[in-house]
Amino acid sequence: MLTKPEAGWSDFSLDGTSVYPLSYLDNIPFNWLDDAIHGLETLNPFCVKGFMEPGRFICVISFWNCHIICEDEDRDPLTPQNTIHEISHTSMLQFCQQLYDDISENLDGWACWYDYASKNDFETNKEELTKKLVRLKELIAENEEHFGENRGFL
Repeated sequence: MLTKPEAGWSDFSLDGTSVYPLSYLDNIPFNWLDDAIHGLETLNPFCVKGFMEPGRFICVISFWNCHIICEDEDRDPLTPQNTIHEISHTSMLQFCQQLYDDISENLDGWACWYDYASKNDFETNKEELTKKLVRLKELIAENEEHFGENRGFL
């Protein structure tokens, strides 16, 4: 879903969607983990965002699908011609698992993501990300039953 961070950039894609380059202007590892944790704690859809320089990236994570919306960052009215909308049949639980896997596999890169040129807070960031990853993993395990066969949400 998220590629290894490189010089303040990571590519995002889900099954059946395009690839979206996201920049360090949004604190993806911390904000996305917080959003995913809240989503699983409440079992409510949630949203993550990123900046593509230019363009704004928004992904709405619903129960059974993810909706990707890309729009211009200007204040002009949007039209279908200057807006991207893609849907991936990726459940909330699958999204959270992929997020967990991607950040865990490249923890050092994500720990210095937001200020990639300065490694001042590397150890602190790494500890905080590790705590968030532990919590997310607990919630994934706790919520597997809700996303099983013949299960639904009201």
